[in-house]
Amino acid sequence: MLTSRVSRLTISQTLAIVEKVRTLQKQGKTIYDLSVGEPDHPSPAAVKQAGHQAIDENFTKYTAAAGIIELREAIVAKLKRDNDLEYSPKQIVVGNGAKHILASALLALVEPGDEVIVPEPCWLSYPELVWLAGGEVVFAPTKVEDGFHLKAEVLDRLITPRTKVVMLNSPCNPTGAVLGESEMEALAEVLRRHRAYVISDEIYEYLRFDGRQHVSPAHFPGMHERTVVVNGVSKSYAMTGWRIGYGAAPQEIADGIAKIQSQMTSSPCSISQKAALAGLSSGLDYPEMMNRDFSRRRDICHDGLKSVKGVNIPRPEGAFYAFPQIPGMIGGTVKGQPLKDSMGFVDYLLTGYQVSVVPGTAFRAPDCIRLSFASSDEIVQEAVKRIAAAVADIK
Repeated sequence: MLTSRVSRLTISQTLAIVEKVRTLQKQGKTIYDLSVGEPDHPSPAAVKQAGHQAIDENFTKYTAAAGIIELREAIVAKLKRDNDLEYSPKQIVVGNGAKHILASALLALVEPGDEVIVPEPCWLSYPELVWLAGGEVVFAPTKVEDGFHLKAEVLDRLITPRTKVVMLNSPCNPTGAVLGESEMEALAEVLRRHRAYVISDEIYEYLRFDGRQHVSPAHFPGMHERTVVVNGVSKSYAMTGWRIGYGAAPQEIADGIAKIQSQMTSSPCSISQKAALAGLSSGLDYPEMMNRDFSRRRDICHDGLKSVKGVNIPRPEGAFYAFPQIPGMIGGTVKGQPLKDSMGFVDYLLTGYQVSVVPGTAFRAPDCIRLSFASSDEIVQEAVKRIAAAVADIK
């Protein structure tokens, strides 16, 4: 019999939708896919060349559990350059994707029964990873009218002596919210009065719109020594399949993450580490180019839905997601069939309009859907038109 920790888990709804889309595509159907959370851009040429070179030079053996020193030094330089954060290479752990680092950080910090505060709507893996670590999730609600920004007073109300970790994610998946400096400072002020650590998921750091700045909680006084900064190259350098993420943390926590990783996966892929080093060493031209594309597609998505009756869509501030609220999905019907929540509408949208999105139920927001505008301008434009038509079907 499986353990209780496994029985509590669910299959990722995004991956389930991807599988359904692939099946329909194999049947010859055209699907306008706004479900996948990855850039449609190829990895940069320098990244691919570095991967080839690593293979040609037989750099195909185990590395240190925490990653090769050259990559960790490049991450230290990046954190100083872009975030004004000081770390040593020993405080950096490179993992098999940012999700791997998130999981290991929770395992290193959370004891059974500890509480972990997670703002909602949230990325679907956060609560699952907390439960795997034996923790209990306390959800901190955010509101669509606030642009899904976590308020300091909400955090202050929920944090208790049992709170071990607060998860923060800015820019945010699924909402596209970006916390400003004053908002992050207010959250830091609450956190300084308590014992909790922060795991700050900053994987979408470079994807921000309208001149918004990225601020890490580790930047504020008293927070550097209690924050695990999690980032990677998947979103910033279109390297999702290379599976390289990293964590920067106080030494004791970094050592703990490295211990866990050494027993679970030995080390990250040697070839991917060389490729990631090339990406980080190439500067910000590539992420800035992608950001311009996503900013344009953000406008196509938002402008196409903001005036649709029955849709409430905050203007995305970062990442490449829109998170429209469609209240009619709760209790509404299409062609006489009840929707119940966003899952029913997503199924109808896929079968009736050939558009793939992710139901908000996956992110604890049953009256929302998540749209990824990381596809081409043409796909986003056509998909938005079809979503608007499908919303009009809700009675």
